[in-house]
Amino acid sequence: MRRNYLSNPTTLKIDLMLNGIRTGGGLYEESSEQSGRAGLGVDLVLPKGTLVNVPSGDDFTKNSPYILKEDKKGHYITDGEGTVRVEVVPRPAFYNEKTSTGVLFSEIATVHGSYAVITPSPNCEFFDKSVECKYCAGNFDVDGTDKRLFTVDEILETAEAILKDGTSRIIYLSIGFSKGDDGGVELLAPYIEAVKKHFNCLVAVESLPPKENKWIDEAYALGADSVLYNLEIFDSELFEVLCPGRAELIGRARYLEALKYAAKIFPGGTVASHLIVGLEPPGSTTQGIDALTDMGVVPILPIYRPQSGKALRIEPLTAEIIIPIYKHLYKAVKEKNITTKWVREISTVTTPIEGRLLTGEYKKGVLSIIDGFYSSKLGMKAAWGLSALRRKLRVKEVEGKSSKSPKKTSKD
Repeated sequence: MRRNYLSNPTTLKIDLMLNGIRTGGGLYEESSEQSGRAGLGVDLVLPKGTLVNVPSGDDFTKNSPYILKEDKKGHYITDGEGTVRVEVVPRPAFYNEKTSTGVLFSEIATVHGSYAVITPSPNCEFFDKSVECKYCAGNFDVDGTDKRLFTVDEILETAEAILKDGTSRIIYLSIGFSKGDDGGVELLAPYIEAVKKHFNCLVAVESLPPKENKWIDEAYALGADSVLYNLEIFDSELFEVLCPGRAELIGRARYLEALKYAAKIFPGGTVASHLIVGLEPPGSTTQGIDALTDMGVVPILPIYRPQSGKALRIEPLTAEIIIPIYKHLYKAVKEKNITTKWVREISTVTTPIEGRLLTGEYKKGVLSIIDGFYSSKLGMKAAWGLSALRRKLRVKEVEGKSSKSPKKTSKD
């Protein structure tokens, strides 16, 4: 007999991400492709403001116990026994708009909650070498991908559209694998500098770890406020099997080395790494959480979605099996006193702060004063100001452009 998860927003979020949702009456067509890309599900707001991106229309969602329905009062979810009111997040208006060069913003950016990611290059060279990650469901797994880079002006126009929309004050710049020892820093440098110059916002960089630590210093000196080197798989043997290109050309050890070093350079809570739940035993994911938090790195735990046409197919896990992983995530982050203000209000993953609802510590479902402050516009402006001040204190001088390593003051 299935357990009822409707009463707890975090358990409901996890179970929805595992099982997906069934829709009808044209709702899927209208709502589930808010991202501008097919197969990324429906963004919903659950009770207590919990954001979730729910798979819909995939093979594994056809037997989901959850149905999304609509009545005169709005939308609700039912599992056949109970119901819970939800809000369907509308597709961002700017998705239908274009850059001055005629490119749809939805081809450059994806928004899920406070997570607004811009991909300057839709190409990942792992696919060219036929050593792509077996689970890849990102923006790069596209046949016949256009190899051209979007221009700085196109990226600036996209960032401006996101910021005007008010969806996020953090711009994530993402890149796949590219040649060179810098991990993509040189390619992203003009975009980082331009966004920081034109907008008062925070910039996060999702890239591969560089071969030398000087490029981590360089990313910080350029203006990056956060970095993500996504290990994805903690188990060493499974890492080599599922990530052949990254295992051969980068190596698991280098991921861990780079994350550890970055956590010493960037402010607390701004260095993160994904561990995909469902691609390795739960115990291995838990070990990964401990290893990352010991270094001061925030683990982010997306759930693997077995989409049609992907090379890797597995049966979805059950909530009973993986809820303890998210409990452990919250406890580990709390015990290590790692701030979570950067990783929150993201619909595609269960964030560490949402784990409080699993432990019983979240008494009335009300954010603490500090949590509420950093999720507000005023709080984000304050975070941007503190980040800029910290960088000025740390970085004394940057010689030339991104190809050179900056001179730094002593560590703060």
